[in-house]
Amino acid sequence: MLTKKQKRNNWILVVVLLAASIFFLFPVIWMLANSFKPDAAITADMNSVLAFIPPAPDGDFFDNYITVITNTSFLRYMGNTLLYAAIMIVLGIIINGFAGYALAKINFPFRERWLMIIMLLMIVPMETIITIHFLIIAKFGLLNTIIGYVLPMLVNPFNIFLFRQVFLGLPDDVYEAAQLDHCGPVKYFFTMVLPMSKSVVATVSVFTFLNVWNDYLWPSLVFTSSDLLTAQIGLNAITANDNTTMGQKLAVITMVTIPVIIIYSFFSKQIVEGVVSTGSKEG
Repeated sequence: MLTKKQKRNNWILVVVLLAASIFFLFPVIWMLANSFKPDAAITADMNSVLAFIPPAPDGDFFDNYITVITNTSFLRYMGNTLLYAAIMIVLGIIINGFAGYALAKINFPFRERWLMIIMLLMIVPMETIITIHFLIIAKFGLLNTIIGYVLPMLVNPFNIFLFRQVFLGLPDDVYEAAQLDHCGPVKYFFTMVLPMSKSVVATVSVFTFLNVWNDYLWPSLVFTSSDLLTAQIGLNAITANDNTTMGQKLAVITMVTIPVIIIYSFFSKQIVEGVVSTGSKEG
């Protein structure tokens, strides 16, 4: 039972955190409000509180969004990115999950050394190996293909480590019981292991989605066809165009930002649980 003083302190903490969150959300609120305005209104409202207030809804309220959608291929770019993210999430969970399970539950030669190598790879920046990836993909003629984009990104040392840490806590007697029911290792992984590890699956899924959604460098190297470009490349092309108004630029940035906010809002609890659970395992 909380005392009166503890309740008061909790309320003070809530108010302080709420004020801080609103402060940090100011740029997002400004972006969203001004994405519905013409450039003249954005300039006129810049030095007043009206900069954080959207205009009254009328026939021109969505003009910036309509112009971006009808005059550019941005929706296609967003659809491409969602497709790539879906492929990366499904295949990434399977491949990195298998690797994490092997490191956690299967005894094989040099297992600890492989774990050490994977942990060392976690600190290697992507920029140091992206040239090697590009040369290999080009050598095999996979440029301008979805396979060429996805293949080098599937194996993620950090995701393997997350899966391994969670799988360490799974009871071995469940697998022994599954074997009595003639359940093989692969079937056991998909029907028992993954359902028992929903938090880390959600964590890896969200991290993978964010990596794909925010990635600019790798798709800009692999893709040259406009039919395969991603949201970040489209965002850069549209905002760098001198004919694009400020309102239209803010509309594009809003369209790129909103999916990230939605995904994180829905899965924030699972992300916290997944990260906390990985830090609580030893071995």
